[in-house]
Amino acid sequence: MLMLVVLWPRYGNQIFKANKLSMQVLRSVILLVDTALFFYGLTMIGLAEATAIFFSVPALVIMLSIPLLGERVSTSAMLAIGLGFIGTIIIVRPGSEFAGADNFLFGALCVFGAACCTAIYNVITRKLANSDPLPVTLFYTAMIGALVSSMVVPFFWQMPQGSLQWTALICIGLFGGVAHSLIIAAHQYTAATVVAPFMYTQIFWAIFFGWLIFSELPDSYAYVGGVIVIISGLCLLFPKRRIKF
Repeated sequence: MLMLVVLWPRYGNQIFKANKLSMQVLRSVILLVDTALFFYGLTMIGLAEATAIFFSVPALVIMLSIPLLGERVSTSAMLAIGLGFIGTIIIVRPGSEFAGADNFLFGALCVFGAACCTAIYNVITRKLANSDPLPVTLFYTAMIGALVSSMVVPFFWQMPQGSLQWTALICIGLFGGVAHSLIIAAHQYTAATVVAPFMYTQIFWAIFFGWLIFSELPDSYAYVGGVIVIISGLCLLFPKRRIKF
């Protein structure tokens, strides 16, 4: 409703006119699944660990951009993807004693699933940037998410307790809306493979707020794996690649 109030006065009926409606719906549903997986994963692993695992997104975007966007990727980029995968494995450490504690492995898999959804979401956003304007994509992102979640939320809804929880929910909605608006706008000006690596700045905020709010700090394995994944993303960002759309 808020998105409709913001967009309607300026754009009117134009916000309903999507040239690729099925792709808009698919993108919005993927974003909803992405959000659910990430938040559920956070109930089992720390914020910093979750963010480090989520940094596999740029590599996933590269892999999807080859068949879906027709981008040509160099051998060095493929090696960087493999390096990022190694970093993710170091963080998750499947089979280790730590991975089995407190459902850590399952939580890590949920976050990785969210990363896969985000990669698909970014690629579709880039696809839509060539056909649908920013206001249309913003509107369908909010509308489809609201409709689908309205059918599910009544079965799981718990009323927030106190002003702090209400404020947190409102902030999640506002900051999330601004973030997605900027992501959509960025994809209208450059390739998905260029946009994705900039998400690595999240690690600093994740560590800071994880420590400030939850008194959590990642272990040494998460630091090592996170650095490897970040190096992987930077390798994907800087090499010159010939990109075609």
